[in-house]
Amino acid sequence: MTLFGVASAQIPDPKMLVPGVGERVFAERLKSVAGRGATDCGILSLSNSDGVVADCGIKAFQDKKPFSVGYSTISGKALVSAYGVAGDANGNVSIVTYEIRRFPAVAPNKHTQLADDNHTRVTECVKPIRLDKTDQGELTCILPVNREESDKVAHQTPLDTTVCAILDNPAAFNNKLVQVRGHFSGNFEYSTLSGDGCQQALWFSYGEDGGPPTLAAYVGGGARPGSEDPEGRLILPAPITLVRDSKLKRFEEQTVAMARADADYEKKHPNQYVSHCVTATFIGRIDAVSSEIHEFRKKQKTHEPPDYLGFGQMGLYEAQLIVQSVVDNAELSVCAQ
Repeated sequence: MTLFGVASAQIPDPKMLVPGVGERVFAERLKSVAGRGATDCGILSLSNSDGVVADCGIKAFQDKKPFSVGYSTISGKALVSAYGVAGDANGNVSIVTYEIRRFPAVAPNKHTQLADDNHTRVTECVKPIRLDKTDQGELTCILPVNREESDKVAHQTPLDTTVCAILDNPAAFNNKLVQVRGHFSGNFEYSTLSGDGCQQALWFSYGEDGGPPTLAAYVGGGARPGSEDPEGRLILPAPITLVRDSKLKRFEEQTVAMARADADYEKKHPNQYVSHCVTATFIGRIDAVSSEIHEFRKKQKTHEPPDYLGFGQMGLYEAQLIVQSVVDNAELSVCAQ
């Protein structure tokens, strides 16, 4: 299965297309975060990040001195995107991210602030701060993990709930193991689980194993699994191992039959709409957006372009179910017409 990376449908800000404007905005934001007297380790092209500027930043942090490090991507003559790390004289370190397309007008988490007319995100690194280099040689903050809470999450008992309850308050179910009954539908780029009485749906996935046979490829969103404690330390996603038994086999057979039934009906009844679905009960982990993003989404108009803040195709979904097992026998039926 091919899963394409996160994309954006936002139109570039015209004033940022002027050569030098984006570079100045990014550089000034790095300087403002680092403060006066900071060591300027330089701003390199992302394609030429050889680790030297990262070493400069690590040494400055170890010496308890302010610093800034940056990496940029330029297309034509305009700065398209940039990423940097800046530390101040008090030992605080932040990630600074710039996009020529404005970020959605909501912070993805409580440690992030928007700046520069939403072209920049400034995200505080969680303490205790540890800096390291990525495989590409770029400087980054290593997010500390709360091992005790991660262990608790890994040993949950499934919570009986409904698709509608999850959609009403996604954040309350984040990183929770649930048992839920729903109607699966999808095609080569969509995979969803709906419930009786609610208009929206969950993204439906097998996790690293991809998804049902009908799903071939999609453009993912920016949300990531896992949760955090009050200090911002990472609580690892509850581990999920897909149970490949006879019930999963039946479910997958029914999804293939669903796709065939949709295609046959469309062929025999042009310009008429019927959607088949596969109904079953599942156990799995819920990954969900924050309550702030949930409230932000409520205020958006339906014609606005995707914000890529969620899960699944173009980040359209506020929560996803990562399936662990199918509980009962899946049944094919007509769900909409």
